[in-house]
Amino acid sequence: MTHLFGIRHHGPGSAKRLVSALRHLQPDCLLIEAPSDAEAALSGLNLSDMTPPVALLLYNAADLSQASWLPFASFSPEWQAMLYAREADIPLVFMDLPTEMQFALDQQEKETLLIPKMPQETISELQRDPMGYMARLAGYPDTERWWDAAFEHNLEEVSVFALITEMMGALRESKGGFETPETLLREAWMRQTLRKAEKKGFQRIAVVCGAWHAPALHNLKTFDSKKDAAMLRGLPKVKIKHTWIPWTYERLALQSGYGAGVISPAWYEQLFHAPASEVVGHWMVQVARLLRAEGLEASAAHATEAVRLAESLSALREKPLPGLQELEEAALAVFCGGSTLPLELIRKKLVIGEKAGHVPDNVSSSPLQRDLEERLKAARLQKYWGTSGMQWLKATSANPQGGVDLRETADLLKSQLLHQLNLLDIPWGASVDASQGNLGTFREIWKLNWQPEFLIRLIEAATWGNSILEAAEARTQRRAADLDRLPELSDLTLLALKGGLSAAPGALIQRLSAVAALDRDVFHLMDCLPTLINITRYGDVRKTDVAAIGALIEEFIPRICIALPGACTGIDETVAQEVLKRILTLQRAIHLPGKAAYLVLWKTALLKTVEQAAAHPLLRGACARILFEEKFELPAQTGRRMHFALSRGQATLTAAFWVEGFLHGSGLLLIHQPALWGILDEWLSGLEELAFTEALPMLRRTFSGFSKAERRKMLGMAANPEAVVSLRAEAHSSSLPAPNSDAVRLLLGLP
Repeated sequence: MTHLFGIRHHGPGSAKRLVSALRHLQPDCLLIEAPSDAEAALSGLNLSDMTPPVALLLYNAADLSQASWLPFASFSPEWQAMLYAREADIPLVFMDLPTEMQFALDQQEKETLLIPKMPQETISELQRDPMGYMARLAGYPDTERWWDAAFEHNLEEVSVFALITEMMGALRESKGGFETPETLLREAWMRQTLRKAEKKGFQRIAVVCGAWHAPALHNLKTFDSKKDAAMLRGLPKVKIKHTWIPWTYERLALQSGYGAGVISPAWYEQLFHAPASEVVGHWMVQVARLLRAEGLEASAAHATEAVRLAESLSALREKPLPGLQELEEAALAVFCGGSTLPLELIRKKLVIGEKAGHVPDNVSSSPLQRDLEERLKAARLQKYWGTSGMQWLKATSANPQGGVDLRETADLLKSQLLHQLNLLDIPWGASVDASQGNLGTFREIWKLNWQPEFLIRLIEAATWGNSILEAAEARTQRRAADLDRLPELSDLTLLALKGGLSAAPGALIQRLSAVAALDRDVFHLMDCLPTLINITRYGDVRKTDVAAIGALIEEFIPRICIALPGACTGIDETVAQEVLKRILTLQRAIHLPGKAAYLVLWKTALLKTVEQAAAHPLLRGACARILFEEKFELPAQTGRRMHFALSRGQATLTAAFWVEGFLHGSGLLLIHQPALWGILDEWLSGLEELAFTEALPMLRRTFSGFSKAERRKMLGMAANPEAVVSLRAEAHSSSLPAPNSDAVRLLLGLP
């Protein structure tokens, strides 16, 4: 006799009822809705060696874009059914349409012209979304909340299975028998699998399938076996492979990309494992612990009050057990004081959860995966791999962001492995800029964020080689051949050096030279030059031969310095802002030891840009500032340039742009050079009201970028102009006009 158990995938109530029903029935054969060809993945596997959540990965060996994941959590009915079958030592059969056929049919569908579907307006709401229709009739906003309240919270009542099958039969009948071709094929295969089990003489067959399919398997004699066989005859196939991979609650959640309606994995875990009478209390205690760990007020009294409120809400709504909505509303009112910020933390940690599963090392057998495991051990990174959530590499309480020291062998191995994985499009680690922390080129800060899909990317990367290093070398050289822009090539070269590659950097440098010889865009040269200079610095740290990069730098700098003045002309404000970023970046990068000739060329380029009337005033002002700071010009020369740029003959916006470029990033120049302060003050004070109103937004944007300390100092200077006159006299600049700081005070917000 066949016993049907229509479940909801990843439903804790379904799982709990199923375990109880199986123990009562004691079946001699168990069929599960899963692809038939995935059954081989269970051969010789001890399920107790794995820690859910895990996923069975099925993929097309010839086309890795075709991949299917079958995730299982501890509260998944299918997982509990598999555990029961192994414990009871009974046959376990996967009964769904094989993945090899599903993938082949998908390929055919892409290659053929599809028949237009029936217009949506001709389909009734019941036909289009029968489950959603039922949810709305019951007064719920979506299917998941209705199903939770109606079925998943009835944790022990086994008779619910019969009611579900009856309800689904009525819904399918009201839908008019309209089903997708894929659904019809799958159900025909399930029926054929069930017939085979009956022919083998099993007396108590348990069938675990999605609730929607239960009517298609109920009363098997009403379906024509010959028609099912004809439907399945001659279906195409592709060769597939399979492996088990760790999964995470984040990926299991609906909003993270898995569309099975699982919006609260962490809550479902408690709902399955904890006694029904205690589950709400357990959850609220965890909320209190979480908030206390974050330094927020949360006590046992809060937890008790929140439990009472959640239970009262569920009673008012006639629910057998508080659901997610009641839990969140109670936590928001009692723990969060109405603030949604702590509630977001609760949702992340205790509704979705950050749990990651574990799969034994011997389950993954590809050479690339084995090489990765060895590299992880050598670099002491194995504790991070497979761990869900964001982590800082080598973080400590004293140093929360951690950091690696490239002079240490183990740390260098860490850095090289993470860079090599990035080159293989497996972005497990992101290198964080540590320049502001004065860590130098010997230090790197890494932020790690593991995702389950990295495992299929490892499978894809196996096409490039049998080791991480070999695959990264081949993948990088291929990317280099496809790139034809200098900035991308230079960035890739730096990554290859950081990754410790041996062959790829040489090919990249040759490619850089070839592309650079044809590239006439000075902005491309400026974009990649700082990266090339960094390559020479990293070459010193990592003991890499970068002589060819030095030759490229010596070629690029004269070309940039010659072309820069012309590139600054005939451009609008948007382009000028981008050019300004490039100039400032280049200014920071160009100071190479022993290369004084570079500074001479750079000075000449800056002077030509400053003196070129057609150049954008924003850039002329910025270049004047660099000339002063690099001591290429004396303060008196800079004062004359500023006086001319802000003279009455200049248009107001032109002068304002010049000031913005000159003061970009810091106002210390005005504070320490009273003469320049006086020139700016004189210009502002001399503007007519209309011109001042025109320039004010741009100038406020400029001054808003200064630090608070700088602005406070300027306010003091504006409030006490006599002190500024005294300072200018000490600097022998008293011949300049006396300041009238009313306009400056207005600019800085002083009455």
